[in-house]
Amino acid sequence: MSSAVAPVWLQEDAEILALLHAIVDRFDRQRAGDRQRPVSVPAETHLRTLTRVDDRADQCWALIRQLAQSGVVSIRPARRNPLDPEWSGARLAFPLQSEPVLRNWLGREWMEPANVLWRQAVQAHESAFPRGVAALLARRIDIAARTAAEVVAAFSRIPTFSRPLTLRQLSAAVFWGDSKLLDERRELITALFPALEVLDRTLVVSVFLPESLRGVLFIENQDTYTTAVRGIPAECQGLALVYAAGFRSTAARVRYRSGSLIHYAGPGVTNAQPPFEHWWYEDAPAPGRCSFWGDLDFAGMQILKSLRDRFGALDAWQPGYQPMLEALRIHGGYSRPVSAADPVLTGCPYADEVLLPAIRQYGHWDQESVLQVSPASVQFNA
Repeated sequence: MSSAVAPVWLQEDAEILALLHAIVDRFDRQRAGDRQRPVSVPAETHLRTLTRVDDRADQCWALIRQLAQSGVVSIRPARRNPLDPEWSGARLAFPLQSEPVLRNWLGREWMEPANVLWRQAVQAHESAFPRGVAALLARRIDIAARTAAEVVAAFSRIPTFSRPLTLRQLSAAVFWGDSKLLDERRELITALFPALEVLDRTLVVSVFLPESLRGVLFIENQDTYTTAVRGIPAECQGLALVYAAGFRSTAARVRYRSGSLIHYAGPGVTNAQPPFEHWWYEDAPAPGRCSFWGDLDFAGMQILKSLRDRFGALDAWQPGYQPMLEALRIHGGYSRPVSAADPVLTGCPYADEVLLPAIRQYGHWDQESVLQVSPASVQFNA
């Protein structure tokens, strides 16, 4: 096989160059010693010029025939109509001995396949995983600028931490400061280290307590919460305002001192905090009517439904939702990829009989659109 120097025209023919790179990609999947057959591909699939049947196609095929004369590829003709071109239905077969030639021409050295490197790395640290490595073998994890051996070694260090950590803390400590790498991999950690204690993240809840407390209003979005703290809309005055970032307020641990941390503000902190916490943490009677105000969409209604499961009797706050509902009916809402399913029923009559039917008919309307709500004036972002 004549292979010392690549054809002078190769770097100028992008199509044939791409074909040869694709063949080397196939070689990369398996060592030469493990293959028994040549790599064979349909000529017209990889060389679209051949579908033109013109002078350019003739030139392309002439170059392929030149490669065949060097032994890099063999042409396997197909049965064809005498009027069809020579390449019609032909396959190009690259024998095993062509691999070093193509790697030399293209400057591509052999690299062990990623899956093989991952398996080797896992097996090298197998003793660090007493419950087995099946889960880790099945979930190869790529981290930029880190080898498979480095990543697996990082996993093997997880049991060495003597005190319980949250998943974010554990991830940052092990994976070079990246606190989010384990966010979607809690099941993997549990499978590898079932005895490892991983702490749930403490939920931070913001609560504004008025001087005179007549009820509680959960607010979904931060901008609306901070506006309500300033007394807009006026109907929220006298209510304890609670912000815990949407669905986080519905987590079971939010009602346990070990799982949540409440930050208080407002003139009523001194007097209202003890009875508020008595209700929040110790299941005492609520300090008045409890309501929720969030986006007029399915996600907001899901939060309402979950809050009712977590805090008992709780309704959709009509002073906040009613102007949003009127704007939705007048202007029509927006639609985006669904982030939450239709809850069908929340248990709140106003939400089930009025708000949900409107969402289904008109679309969604976000809470932040309400700039000012007062008895005399209603303004919306248009």
